[in-house]
Amino acid sequence: MNVRRYRPGDADAVRRLHERVLRDAGTDPADVPGTDDIENVEAAYIDSGGEFLVVEDDGEVVAIGGLKVDGTAGELFRMRVAVDRQGEGIGSELLAALEDAARERGVETLTAETARRQRNAVHFYPANGYEPVDTSPRGEYTLIDYEKDLLAESTRA
Repeated sequence: MNVRRYRPGDADAVRRLHERVLRDAGTDPADVPGTDDIENVEAAYIDSGGEFLVVEDDGEVVAIGGLKVDGTAGELFRMRVAVDRQGEGIGSELLAALEDAARERGVETLTAETARRQRNAVHFYPANGYEPVDTSPRGEYTLIDYEKDLLAESTRA
């Protein structure tokens, strides 16, 4: 397995994986607002000082994740692992790489948001040191916001 930066040739695989994982979690990809970033990953993440990583296994994109940075704050987006590959540690490896990228950019606090119905994500973030800090309704969904203090974590290490 190889964790690497997104390349333009990944566009179709990234879009397909994003949609497949959402559908499996009971979410219609068309219901998710603000997904223009998936159509233009370079501009939304890389060109703006963030990062977008893919995990590739035998030439297949099996996981994706994005990082947006605003000063010392960072936010994770589009964390997706192929359904048949979940539970193998791929998501944790991807998350660790995104956290490293965040630290390199001076991020102190990293956040993530997911829908309550995305059960795997609801368990994934706390298992990786993220604390739930807020919930909010959005249409038929309940969103959960998570936060991790990267600065405090690095001082404990």
